[in-house]
Amino acid sequence: MTPKRLRNSHNPACKCAPNLYLAANFLEPDDKYRAFLAVRSAMESVDGLTNGNQTTGKLTQRVKNQILSKLDRFARMFRNRSFDNSLPYTQDLKLAIARFNIPDWPFAKMAEAMKFNLENDRFESFERLAAFLQDTAAPPASIFFHLAGCSFDERGQVNLPSFDIEAAARPMASFCSLTHILIDCKADFLSDPKPVIYLDLDTTDSFHITENHLAEAVQTGEPSLKLTKMIMRYYNLLTDFQTGAEKSLGDLIDQLPEDGKFALSFIFEIYSRLTAKISNNRYNLFSANFDLTPDEIESAALAAARRSHISPEQITDRLGVLISPKKTALFP
Repeated sequence: MTPKRLRNSHNPACKCAPNLYLAANFLEPDDKYRAFLAVRSAMESVDGLTNGNQTTGKLTQRVKNQILSKLDRFARMFRNRSFDNSLPYTQDLKLAIARFNIPDWPFAKMAEAMKFNLENDRFESFERLAAFLQDTAAPPASIFFHLAGCSFDERGQVNLPSFDIEAAARPMASFCSLTHILIDCKADFLSDPKPVIYLDLDTTDSFHITENHLAEAVQTGEPSLKLTKMIMRYYNLLTDFQTGAEKSLGDLIDQLPEDGKFALSFIFEIYSRLTAKISNNRYNLFSANFDLTPDEIESAALAAARRSHISPEQITDRLGVLISPKKTALFP
């Protein structure tokens, strides 16, 4: 990880998606990495319009209409390839889209998914939650898979991915998103002005879990037995998603350039360690620290190197900030 790249740690992509940012640091050459920052920052700007907005009762129709108009405008800018300064890093965004021929459909799909987030408070079933995760996470994940799949010929011209980026991205996107639903459960519940609960109603009802049970667990750090059993149910579903993501990555990996193999493998290994923390903490989502330590990040990187058939020496320099004897902070 070069100092030049570390200086970008103020970018919204770094703060809102630190795990993706960490993996993106291994995309090569540098314009691939800059493309990730520009595109992800644009997506974070629109995600911020509705993120956590299971607050529909707090929003007037006038405010909702303003947000809907902004979402339509966001999708239209990418469809027409005409950008103004309302998006961050506009010039880098234009260059990224032209250089890597980034498609416009992920931005339109994301805008539509955000409209759903704006209008709905809870998910009736796990199937509806899973569909929502795919709808919201697959578009930005597809962009990452697109960049990871781009290679270069001897003249430096970009060769676009040969695979369906949306189909390839969906299993990993679902795995990573459900991981966040669980490990961010406490933080989401503490959202202002009202708790945000992504856990679906069918599952909470089947375990007789109410908002009061969640509030008590958040306050005490100790979930009840029935709440723990419910989290175990979600954990089992999460491991199914993990298996699907691993199979999809295995099917894809030979179609990726070296940097893409490592970056996507690194994401999978990071989230696999976050998943393991849930069971290691006896399914208590309310008292654990789910931040990965430098040692755990190093372990994920080395596992990703093995998975992508890259020697550890090839990543050591860029990973040096994480594996130094002093375990330097990731983002200064």
